Amino acid sequence: MSETALTPPPKLFARGFLPLVALQGLTAKIWSRFRLPLTAFCDLATCSEEGLISFGGDYASIIRIDGMRRLATRAEIEARAQEICLSFGSSFEQPGHAAQFVYISDPQGAEAAISQQIDERKRIAKGLRANFDDIFAERLSIFPRYMRQERIWLVLWTRPGRLSRGERKAHDKDKRKSAGTLPPMGDAQNPILHDPALAAIHHAFVRNVAQIFANHDVQTEVLSSRAALQVIRQEIYPDTIGSQWDPVIPSDPPPDILPDEERPQSAEASLWPSLREQIFMGDAQTDGFAATRLDTLLWLPLDVTRIGQVRPPITELIADRAARSQPWRFSTLIEGAPESLMLWKKTLAGMLRFGPNKSVYDAFEHVNALRGQRTDKIVKARMSFATSAPDGEMELLRKRSSSLGQAIGTWGGMSATTMCGDPLAGVLSSAPGLAIASTAPPTAAPLSQIMTMMPWARAGAPWGDGAALFRTSDGTIVAYDPSGRGRKAQLDLFIGRSRTGKSALMNLLLLSTITSEAAMTTDGIRLPLIGKLDIGDSCSGFVDMVRSALRPEERHLATHMSLRFIDEHAINIFDTEPCCRKPLDYHRTFLTNFINLVCAKPDGSAYDGMSQVLYDAIDAAYDAKSDYGPSTKPQRYEPREAPLIAEKLASIGAQLPANPTWWDAADALGQAGDLHGAGLATRYAVPTMHDLIDILSSDTAIGIDYDKVRAAAGAEDIISICRRYLNSFTKQYPTLCKPTQIDLSAARIIALDIDSVAPEGSTPETQRQNELMYLLGFNIVSRQLFLTPEHADAAPEHIRDALRARFREISESFKRLECDEFQRTKGAPYVRAQFEEVARRGAKRRMSIGLASQRVEDFGDYLCNQSTGRFIVSVENGPEAQLCRKRFELTEQGTAILTSLNGPRDDGSGAPFLMQVKVGDQVYEMYLLNLMGPVELWALSTTKVDSSLRRRVYDALGSTVARQRLARVFPHGSAEKEIDRRTSVRMKDGQSEDMVQSGIIDEIALEIINGVGLGAVIRE
Repeated sequence: MSETALTPPPKLFARGFLPLVALQGLTAKIWSRFRLPLTAFCDLATCSEEGLISFGGDYASIIRIDGMRRLATRAEIEARAQEICLSFGSSFEQPGHAAQFVYISDPQGAEAAISQQIDERKRIAKGLRANFDDIFAERLSIFPRYMRQERIWLVLWTRPGRLSRGERKAHDKDKRKSAGTLPPMGDAQNPILHDPALAAIHHAFVRNVAQIFANHDVQTEVLSSRAALQVIRQEIYPDTIGSQWDPVIPSDPPPDILPDEERPQSAEASLWPSLREQIFMGDAQTDGFAATRLDTLLWLPLDVTRIGQVRPPITELIADRAARSQPWRFSTLIEGAPESLMLWKKTLAGMLRFGPNKSVYDAFEHVNALRGQRTDKIVKARMSFATSAPDGEMELLRKRSSSLGQAIGTWGGMSATTMCGDPLAGVLSSAPGLAIASTAPPTAAPLSQIMTMMPWARAGAPWGDGAALFRTSDGTIVAYDPSGRGRKAQLDLFIGRSRTGKSALMNLLLLSTITSEAAMTTDGIRLPLIGKLDIGDSCSGFVDMVRSALRPEERHLATHMSLRFIDEHAINIFDTEPCCRKPLDYHRTFLTNFINLVCAKPDGSAYDGMSQVLYDAIDAAYDAKSDYGPSTKPQRYEPREAPLIAEKLASIGAQLPANPTWWDAADALGQAGDLHGAGLATRYAVPTMHDLIDILSSDTAIGIDYDKVRAAAGAEDIISICRRYLNSFTKQYPTLCKPTQIDLSAARIIALDIDSVAPEGSTPETQRQNELMYLLGFNIVSRQLFLTPEHADAAPEHIRDALRARFREISESFKRLECDEFQRTKGAPYVRAQFEEVARRGAKRRMSIGLASQRVEDFGDYLCNQSTGRFIVSVENGPEAQLCRKRFELTEQGTAILTSLNGPRDDGSGAPFLMQVKVGDQVYEMYLLNLMGPVELWALSTTKVDSSLRRRVYDALGSTVARQRLARVFPHGSAEKEIDRRTSVRMKDGQSEDMVQSGIIDEIALEIINGVGLGAVIRE
């Protein structure tokens, strides 16, 4: 975002009522001749637990407003404003209470806020010994261009006028009595200003207001007196935000300072120093009647002289200012309005009731009518704006003031002026909490209309900090915590059409998970446990990035694999934990489901008695291959089958018995503390599908027990049916019937692509294979996620303690399980049941779940109802938007946004999405943009051609250099358009598209690697 030159501001005063305007201008000029010290603009004298206290005995408290949890239309904001006013409008029936809303838009503060967030990510990355420096540097470079800080404060004041006459007299009497026993205080803080009776009234007022906002989904936090003073100082001097300044207040010990005089005239030196002397840094300088310099910034105030008839929410003004990187702030001081308010103005207007002045008179009559009807509270409101620029940039300041003035004029037809009398007083009128004062003229208006314009209805986020940073459509920074801080359960649904930013968002959140609190364990900082069941290679970029960031010796901790039916990818579903002769309970459930599905009827239903047969057969297969008990046939150890295990045994000097079994080899490695080696040996000891078939032969106990069981009257016996299906399975999937060759035991991040083994189709055979592969993939990526220390009780004693320690670390680690293309599980009840079971148990296991699909109906009723996070990047049409609204109870505004979601914006400002997330007992709904720079886009790209190009350049240059070059050559994060262009040209020669495209990817990769052709830009 950049500022553009603007035309000089128009006349901001409307014609009409000129005598009053002239009188106000004359007063301002006279006032500007008086030179007051900077501290004179602060009325704060001291503070107590109940709030800040002014020299006049007023109490003040500051409430931070963190926005509204749900999106709202303009009509809904107006309705809520009316409801809020009904709840606490009585506080403004008479003078005694005042409220100051302050809104700050701070683009310059965005860089510091973003840097602070990224520093924490760097700390965690350092603990992981992972290098994501290029990603962090890019975020710090790009995010501030599109983001800004937003701060909202509500200052509540209570004056002594709220006390009864008797209470005031009693307090004055006590104060005089206390003052008579104390030495002169000088300019120190005077604790006798504290009035318990008024403090109690103020405390009740503040708590009531906070509760009223909470009842309308507005997040607030009442600040302590110390924090309130810090806010006041930081808003006067924005450069001090984030500093460690701490005020000295009466709750602190008095300073140990000895006065210079032997007999000082006051006790000031030994008491708490003046608040206003602590708040202000040096003095201020003014430039004529407009600009003021405070520390390193020049300021220009603008006071609203007329509030228009249309009074829209401030959201519209903020949206108008979003395109400009300009700091500004807005303040409205609201006080109760007695009937005498502006009586002299009304009288004067009545005397001049002709021409354009008649509209002014009519406005007064309208206000009086509302007061008489008592349908709304009439208050006086004074509105002030201010903008700033670095010291010495007067021309920039004037441009910013002009731009802001024009925007004010379009916001409900207001009029504003920079002629505020004393410019310093005008600037400080928009600072929070200094005094109940403003240079802006008061306007009588209904409280509900003024409340509609206030910034309480801004978008509210559930977290103040987090590993992922998004932005609202108007640039406000929104932090997201993927570790789920405050969430009772994490079941996230990602909904959207292909190519609309769904996979990129999921990958970003996975990357953010790694550098979030999810990496914090009792054993230090470690990679979270992540299992991703993928269709295609949408997750390969994320895994490649993590692997390249880790040290070479730790890159095995992150693995992406495209599963195929080849010997190198052999997987035995009967694998157990190291040295364990039986499967653990969760693994036992998987085996039962998987084999029952293998032996199901063509329509997917089960044969009568099949579940009992298979349950007993599985137990019998493990018993037969065990080395415990009679009638066992354990597998004999063959060193040639696994040379690596033989080397491990030799390295520890293992002495195996005569005719050793694989269990002997596993136990020897387990006793030596080599869990990895013990696990590899266990793979050769456990049964396979062939062993299960042998157990079902007619001469075994299982065969004898179930020999008479028939699937139906006169039909084939159940044992024969089972053997027939299992024999067919071994022929169709031979790589799933031999010892496992894939080694993922040490990986903490596993992404498994099952696209090539899980075909789509409508035939029973295709659907069954699809469900089997989803079940198998689920077991591969999630198997270790369910381990608990109690599972070690079922392990042999010699390895029990080692497994318990490993299982405990897994149990205490953050776990994330994800599944892409979930719509393909529609006809897979076993797979759905697995994910639903995880959803039920996930919160207890510190496990979060993420499921992605193209439509909301793909997830089914249970998962939709139990989900606690919804990320919608696009919908098919209006009816689907309405379905989302019904399923998730979206707001009217949120539903309207859905139909506008069409993927990443062409200008590079981000990919929009609607987020609804439940944190604690509260539901948040936000419209956000996922902003990613070209380096990060290339790192996490999910398109097939981009992934292929990235992999080629990675292999040649290394990941960091490769990402930098790819981002330089293709700054939009994709080479797809260039590849399509070249493909289209060469397809005319009759070559196949796949061959042409592959050659073009090689060609572009070489250009980038060698810095020629398109890659020549890297030499500039």
